[in-house]
Amino acid sequence: MRVRATRAAIVAAVLSIPAFPALGQSVLLRLNPEAGLVSRYVTGMETLMDNPMMPTDQPAMVGQVWSTQTVTSVEGDVVELEMVTDSADLSMPATPMMESQLPDMTGMVQIVKMDSRGRIIEADLGEDPDAQQVSGQMAGMGLQFPEGEVGPGESWSADIDYDLPGMPGSSMAMSMQLTYTLTEVSSAAGSQFATITFEGPVVMSGDSGGMGMQASGTTSGTMVFDVTKGRLTGTEMTLVIDIEMAGMAMAVTQSVHMTLIN
Repeated sequence: MRVRATRAAIVAAVLSIPAFPALGQSVLLRLNPEAGLVSRYVTGMETLMDNPMMPTDQPAMVGQVWSTQTVTSVEGDVVELEMVTDSADLSMPATPMMESQLPDMTGMVQIVKMDSRGRIIEADLGEDPDAQQVSGQMAGMGLQFPEGEVGPGESWSADIDYDLPGMPGSSMAMSMQLTYTLTEVSSAAGSQFATITFEGPVVMSGDSGGMGMQASGTTSGTMVFDVTKGRLTGTEMTLVIDIEMAGMAMAVTQSVHMTLIN
Protein backbone atom coordinates (compact mmCIF):
# COMPACT_ATOMS: atom_id res chain seq x y z
CA MET A 1 0.00 0.00 0.00
CA ARG A 2 1.33 3.42 -0.86
CA VAL A 3 1.54 5.67 2.13
CA ARG A 4 0.11 9.04 1.27
CA ALA A 5 -1.19 11.98 3.18
CA THR A 6 -4.87 12.36 3.05
CA ARG A 7 -6.99 15.26 2.22
CA ALA A 8 -9.90 16.23 3.38
CA ALA A 9 -11.18 13.75 5.83
CA ILE A 10 -9.68 16.39 7.70
CA VAL A 11 -10.94 19.66 5.92
CA ALA A 12 -14.53 21.51 6.59
CA ALA A 13 -17.07 24.83 7.15
CA VAL A 14 -17.83 26.15 10.60
CA LEU A 15 -20.78 24.36 12.22
CA SER A 16 -23.85 26.60 12.36
CA ILE A 17 -25.68 25.39 15.50
CA PRO A 18 -26.56 27.24 18.71
CA ALA A 19 -23.64 27.07 21.13
CA PHE A 20 -22.94 28.48 24.56
CA PRO A 21 -19.37 29.50 25.46
CA ALA A 22 -17.64 28.03 28.49
CA LEU A 23 -14.98 30.68 29.00
CA GLY A 24 -11.76 29.65 30.71
CA GLN A 25 -12.50 25.93 30.46
CA SER A 26 -9.54 23.72 29.55
CA VAL A 27 -10.06 20.66 27.37
CA LEU A 28 -8.06 17.66 26.21
CA LEU A 29 -8.43 17.51 22.43
CA ARG A 30 -8.34 13.93 21.19
CA LEU A 31 -9.58 12.06 18.11
CA ASN A 32 -11.33 9.28 20.03
CA PRO A 33 -14.56 8.30 18.24
CA GLU A 34 -16.32 5.03 18.90
CA ALA A 35 -15.85 2.23 16.38
CA GLY A 36 -18.77 2.17 13.96
CA LEU A 37 -19.42 5.93 14.07
CA VAL A 38 -20.71 7.10 10.67
CA SER A 39 -20.41 10.74 9.58
CA ARG A 40 -21.64 12.26 6.32
CA TYR A 41 -19.88 15.37 5.00
CA VAL A 42 -20.20 17.77 2.10
CA THR A 43 -16.98 19.41 0.94
CA GLY A 44 -16.97 22.50 -1.25
CA MET A 45 -13.96 23.89 -3.07
CA GLU A 46 -13.01 26.77 -5.35
CA THR A 47 -9.62 27.24 -7.01
CA LEU A 48 -8.70 30.58 -8.58
CA MET A 49 -5.58 30.79 -10.73
CA ASP A 50 -3.87 33.95 -11.97
CA ASN A 51 -2.06 32.53 -15.01
CA PRO A 52 -0.51 35.04 -17.47
CA MET A 53 -0.78 32.46 -20.24
CA MET A 54 -4.55 32.01 -19.69
CA PRO A 55 -5.98 35.24 -18.23
CA THR A 56 -9.50 34.75 -16.86
CA ASP A 57 -11.63 35.72 -13.87
CA GLN A 58 -13.34 32.32 -13.87
CA PRO A 59 -12.41 29.63 -11.30
CA ALA A 60 -10.03 26.93 -12.48
CA MET A 61 -12.13 24.42 -10.55
CA VAL A 62 -15.27 24.65 -8.42
CA GLY A 63 -17.70 22.14 -6.97
CA GLN A 64 -18.85 19.93 -4.14
CA VAL A 65 -18.14 16.38 -3.00
CA TRP A 66 -20.43 14.34 -0.75
CA SER A 67 -18.79 11.57 1.29
CA THR A 68 -19.41 9.11 4.09
CA GLN A 69 -16.79 8.50 6.76
CA THR A 70 -16.92 5.36 8.91
CA VAL A 71 -14.74 4.56 11.92
CA THR A 72 -13.84 1.00 11.00
CA SER A 73 -11.67 0.26 14.04
CA VAL A 74 -10.15 1.76 17.18
CA GLU A 75 -7.13 -0.08 18.53
CA GLY A 76 -5.36 1.61 21.41
CA ASP A 77 -4.27 5.04 20.20
CA VAL A 78 -4.93 4.30 16.50
CA VAL A 79 -8.18 5.13 14.69
CA GLU A 80 -8.88 3.74 11.21
CA LEU A 81 -11.27 5.71 9.00
CA GLU A 82 -12.87 4.61 5.74
CA MET A 83 -14.02 7.44 3.49
CA VAL A 84 -16.29 6.72 0.54
CA THR A 85 -17.14 9.35 -2.06
CA ASP A 86 -20.91 9.19 -2.53
CA SER A 87 -21.08 11.73 -5.36
CA ALA A 88 -19.25 14.73 -6.78
CA ASP A 89 -20.24 17.79 -8.80
CA LEU A 90 -17.07 19.44 -10.15
CA SER A 91 -16.59 21.85 -13.02
CA MET A 92 -13.79 23.86 -14.64
CA PRO A 93 -15.31 27.23 -15.65
CA ALA A 94 -11.97 28.65 -16.86
CA THR A 95 -11.40 25.72 -19.24
CA PRO A 96 -14.78 24.02 -19.86
CA MET A 97 -13.32 22.04 -22.77
CA MET A 98 -11.26 20.09 -20.20
CA GLU A 99 -14.17 19.07 -17.95
CA SER A 100 -14.42 15.72 -19.73
CA GLN A 101 -11.02 14.88 -18.22
CA LEU A 102 -12.31 15.21 -14.67
CA PRO A 103 -12.36 11.78 -12.97
CA ASP A 104 -15.54 10.11 -11.79
CA MET A 105 -14.93 10.06 -8.04
CA THR A 106 -18.18 8.27 -7.15
CA GLY A 107 -17.45 5.15 -5.14
CA MET A 108 -13.81 6.06 -4.50
CA VAL A 109 -12.63 4.52 -1.20
CA GLN A 110 -9.85 5.95 0.96
CA ILE A 111 -8.43 4.41 4.13
CA VAL A 112 -6.66 6.51 6.73
CA LYS A 113 -5.06 5.56 10.05
CA MET A 114 -4.46 8.35 12.56
CA ASP A 115 -3.43 8.57 16.18
CA SER A 116 -5.60 10.32 18.76
CA ARG A 117 -3.75 13.63 18.23
CA GLY A 118 -4.71 13.59 14.54
CA ARG A 119 -1.30 12.64 13.16
CA ILE A 120 -1.48 10.46 10.06
CA ILE A 121 0.12 7.04 10.45
CA GLU A 122 -0.89 5.52 7.13
CA ALA A 123 -3.16 6.50 4.26
CA ASP A 124 -4.28 5.01 0.95
CA LEU A 125 -6.07 7.34 -1.48
CA GLY A 126 -6.97 4.58 -3.92
CA GLU A 127 -5.56 3.48 -7.26
CA ASP A 128 -6.98 6.09 -9.66
CA PRO A 129 -4.25 8.72 -10.18
CA ASP A 130 -6.70 11.29 -11.58
CA ALA A 131 -8.98 10.96 -8.55
CA GLN A 132 -5.93 11.14 -6.28
CA GLN A 133 -4.93 14.40 -7.93
CA VAL A 134 -8.35 15.96 -7.34
CA SER A 135 -8.26 14.75 -3.73
CA GLY A 136 -4.83 16.32 -3.36
CA GLN A 137 -6.18 19.66 -4.55
CA MET A 138 -8.62 19.57 -1.65
CA ALA A 139 -5.81 19.28 0.87
CA GLY A 140 -3.87 22.09 2.45
CA MET A 141 -4.95 21.92 6.08
CA GLY A 142 -3.30 19.72 8.68
CA LEU A 143 -4.73 18.51 11.97
CA GLN A 144 -2.55 18.04 15.04
CA PHE A 145 -3.77 18.39 18.60
CA PRO A 146 -1.53 19.50 21.51
CA GLU A 147 0.04 17.06 23.94
CA GLY A 148 -1.88 18.30 26.98
CA GLU A 149 -4.98 20.26 27.89
CA VAL A 150 -5.47 23.78 26.53
CA GLY A 151 -7.81 26.62 27.39
CA PRO A 152 -9.30 29.45 25.32
CA GLY A 153 -6.58 31.81 24.11
CA GLU A 154 -3.80 29.21 24.31
CA SER A 155 -1.80 28.20 21.23
CA TRP A 156 0.39 25.33 20.06
CA SER A 157 2.38 24.63 16.90
CA ALA A 158 3.16 21.72 14.59
CA ASP A 159 5.35 20.98 11.58
CA ILE A 160 3.38 18.91 9.07
CA ASP A 161 4.75 17.24 5.93
CA TYR A 162 2.59 15.78 3.16
CA ASP A 163 3.42 13.69 0.11
CA LEU A 164 0.63 14.80 -2.21
CA PRO A 165 -0.90 12.50 -4.84
CA GLY A 166 -0.28 13.31 -8.49
CA MET A 167 -0.18 11.93 -11.99
CA PRO A 168 2.12 8.96 -12.80
CA GLY A 169 5.71 10.12 -13.18
CA SER A 170 5.17 13.15 -10.99
CA SER A 171 5.91 13.89 -7.35
CA MET A 172 4.76 16.61 -5.01
CA ALA A 173 5.54 17.44 -1.39
CA MET A 174 4.04 20.03 0.94
CA SER A 175 5.45 21.30 4.25
CA MET A 176 3.51 23.48 6.69
CA GLN A 177 4.43 25.18 9.95
CA LEU A 178 1.07 25.73 11.60
CA THR A 179 0.12 27.64 14.72
CA TYR A 180 -3.21 26.65 16.28
CA THR A 181 -5.21 28.68 18.80
CA LEU A 182 -8.16 27.45 20.84
CA THR A 183 -10.57 30.38 20.64
CA GLU A 184 -13.66 28.98 22.35
CA VAL A 185 -15.11 26.01 24.21
CA SER A 186 -18.89 25.71 23.97
CA SER A 187 -21.71 23.25 24.62
CA ALA A 188 -24.73 22.37 22.50
CA ALA A 189 -26.94 19.36 21.73
CA GLY A 190 -25.32 17.31 24.49
CA SER A 191 -21.79 17.76 23.17
CA GLN A 192 -18.81 19.96 23.94
CA PHE A 193 -17.26 21.83 21.00
CA ALA A 194 -13.83 23.40 20.59
CA THR A 195 -13.33 26.17 18.01
CA ILE A 196 -9.74 26.33 16.76
CA THR A 197 -8.06 28.72 14.33
CA PHE A 198 -4.87 27.90 12.46
CA GLU A 199 -2.41 29.68 10.20
CA GLY A 200 1.12 29.35 8.92
CA PRO A 201 3.52 29.25 5.96
CA VAL A 202 3.37 26.60 3.25
CA VAL A 203 6.19 25.40 0.98
CA MET A 204 5.68 23.01 -1.94
CA SER A 205 8.09 21.36 -4.35
CA GLY A 206 7.76 18.74 -7.03
CA ASP A 207 8.63 17.37 -10.43
CA SER A 208 6.48 16.47 -13.43
CA GLY A 209 8.04 15.09 -16.57
CA GLY A 210 11.39 16.59 -15.69
CA MET A 211 9.92 20.04 -15.01
CA GLY A 212 10.59 21.21 -11.48
CA MET A 213 8.05 23.20 -9.49
CA GLN A 214 8.51 25.45 -6.45
CA ALA A 215 5.79 27.21 -4.50
CA SER A 216 5.35 29.13 -1.28
CA GLY A 217 2.48 30.86 0.47
CA THR A 218 0.23 30.71 3.52
CA THR A 219 -2.77 28.77 4.78
CA SER A 220 -5.31 29.80 7.39
CA GLY A 221 -8.72 28.79 8.63
CA THR A 222 -11.02 27.65 11.42
CA MET A 223 -12.12 24.23 12.59
CA VAL A 224 -14.79 23.08 15.02
CA PHE A 225 -14.15 19.83 16.89
CA ASP A 226 -16.75 17.79 18.78
CA VAL A 227 -14.81 16.90 21.93
CA THR A 228 -17.54 14.54 23.13
CA LYS A 229 -17.78 12.41 19.99
CA GLY A 230 -14.13 12.86 18.98
CA ARG A 231 -14.67 14.10 15.42
CA LEU A 232 -14.40 17.24 13.33
CA THR A 233 -17.74 18.85 12.61
CA GLY A 234 -16.62 21.78 10.50
CA THR A 235 -13.59 23.43 8.96
CA GLU A 236 -12.94 26.20 6.48
CA MET A 237 -9.50 26.78 4.94
CA THR A 238 -7.91 29.22 2.52
CA LEU A 239 -4.59 28.54 0.77
CA VAL A 240 -2.81 31.39 -1.03
CA ILE A 241 0.31 30.32 -2.88
CA ASP A 242 2.69 31.52 -5.62
CA ILE A 243 3.95 28.85 -8.02
CA GLU A 244 6.96 28.86 -10.34
CA MET A 245 7.28 26.13 -12.98
CA ALA A 246 9.08 25.97 -16.33
CA GLY A 247 9.93 29.67 -16.15
CA MET A 248 6.29 30.65 -15.59
CA ALA A 249 4.84 32.20 -12.43
CA MET A 250 1.23 32.02 -11.31
CA ALA A 251 -0.76 32.80 -8.17
CA VAL A 252 -3.31 30.32 -6.82
CA THR A 253 -6.01 30.88 -4.20
CA GLN A 254 -7.91 27.84 -3.01
CA SER A 255 -10.84 27.77 -0.60
CA VAL A 256 -12.03 24.49 0.91
CA HIS A 257 -14.81 23.94 3.41
CA MET A 258 -16.32 20.74 4.76
CA THR A 259 -19.53 20.54 6.77
CA LEU A 260 -20.95 17.66 8.79
CA ILE A 261 -24.40 16.75 7.44
CA ASN A 262 -25.25 14.13 10.03
